[in-house]
Amino acid sequence: MQADSLLDALKINPEKYRVIAVVGGGGKTSLIFRLMEELVSIGKTVIVTTTTHMAYEPERPFAEEGNAQQIQQNIEEYGYTVAASLDQNKSKIGSLTEEALVRLKGQVDCILIEADGAKRLPLKVPGEWEPVIPDFTDLVVGVIGMDAVGQMIRESCHRPERVAACLNKEQTDPVTEADVIRIAVSDKALKKAVGRRPYKIFLNKTDLMGKYESAERIGKELQEQGVHAAWGSLQGREYYR
Repeated sequence: MQADSLLDALKINPEKYRVIAVVGGGGKTSLIFRLMEELVSIGKTVIVTTTTHMAYEPERPFAEEGNAQQIQQNIEEYGYTVAASLDQNKSKIGSLTEEALVRLKGQVDCILIEADGAKRLPLKVPGEWEPVIPDFTDLVVGVIGMDAVGQMIRESCHRPERVAACLNKEQTDPVTEADVIRIAVSDKALKKAVGRRPYKIFLNKTDLMGKYESAERIGKELQEQGVHAAWGSLQGREYYR
C-alpha cells in the first residue's frame, strides 16, 4: 500500500517518538533529512545530529558543538538545524558529548540521530563498538539498501567478514532476500543495541529494476515476524508499507 509520506510509511508519531536513531546501511542520511523535511512541514522543530560521523553539508544551518544560541537562531529561521562537532578539514561532522546531547533534547520537538556508519554500502553487520544509540532514544530505524540483493557479500556489504560470519556464508556468496531478513531481525546485526525500544525497518532503492517486488516480499515477511517494515525510494520520494 502506498503511503502519503515517510512518516506515514514508518508509522512515526512525532509526539511519541521524539528522539529517533537511524542505523544500518547506506541511505541513513537521506532518510534523516527526509524525516526532517516532513517534520518541519507539520510545524515541528528538529535537530539533526550524529553519534558517529556524517558528511558536512555547508549549505545547511549548522550549530558547531551544539551552541545553544546558534541552535535557537537556526530553529527560528529554518525550523531545524544540524548540531555537531566539525573536523579540521570541514569535510565531516562528528559526535557531541553525551552531556551536550542530553541538553539538545529540551530545545526542540524532535532529534534525529545518525548512529551508525556504512561507507555508503547498502548492508552491514556492526562492529563491536557499533551502533552508538543514546540511552534516551525513543525509536530505532534500520536502513537496508535493496541493491545489496543479488550482489556478492564482499562487494555490497560494509564489514563483509562480519556479514559472512553472521550468515554462515562465504564473502563470495550473493546476498539473498532470506539473508536480508536474517540481518534485519538479528540482535547481533541490524537490531544490535536496540534493546526493548521500538524498532522499524526501511528498505531503500526499490526504484531499481526488480527491487520493488523483492522489497515487498521481504517487508511482508518482516511484518509477519513482528517487525514494522516500509519500503520505497528515498530519492524518488515514494514510500510503501
